Amino acid sequence: MLKWFLYSLVLFNVGFFAWNSQRGIPLEQINSNDDLDGAVKLLLLKEQEQEIIEEQSSVDVANTCFSIGPLARKAAARAVQKKLSKWNISAKWRVHKTSTEGFWVIIPPSKSRKLANKKIKKLKELGIRDYFLVATGSQKNAISLGVFSKSSSARRRLKDMKSKGVKAKIASADLPKRSYWLDWPTTGHSLSAEQLGTLQKTFKGIGKVSINCSI
Repeated sequence: MLKWFLYSLVLFNVGFFAWNSQRGIPLEQINSNDDLDGAVKLLLLKEQEQEIIEEQSSVDVANTCFSIGPLARKAAARAVQKKLSKWNISAKWRVHKTSTEGFWVIIPPSKSRKLANKKIKKLKELGIRDYFLVATGSQKNAISLGVFSKSSSARRRLKDMKSKGVKAKIASADLPKRSYWLDWPTTGHSLSAEQLGTLQKTFKGIGKVSINCSI
């Protein structure tokens, strides 16, 4: 009886080996059912990760645009748009709003509106007309004598006011600034270095960058 049992056990092992050989799985890799399940799960996980990477890559490309700028005026943006159209590039212009440092010539705030009005009366007597009274904010009751984008212009204004006996100073101010950009998908026609150079001869300071199309 024992003899037949051993004989059956040998046949089972031989058959199991042949079955796994047909599946192409090396015998040394099959230590347990848990190891086999782990290998299958690991393979599936790698495949899923690769699919995610490929999907993200395709989304990133689809959401990327070329952008040319900055241009100071809308007319310039339209001129560049027309030029790009001749090169089979369909671009749309957009406005980019930022702020830049400005220089504010002011007469410091008075303690009351009454005192501020007395200073305004003096300005009128001096023949100064370019001013306005600040009614709210941290500079309430101050008198503005002009806001300038260049410090040299602000200094000239300050010098002129002091020559007339007006006690003013220069304070910093944020000035709104607009620029125009032309955008088109990277999946469309590209812009050669030669074409970009042609645009830069007419529109100084512009360049080409890649951006997210949702901007």
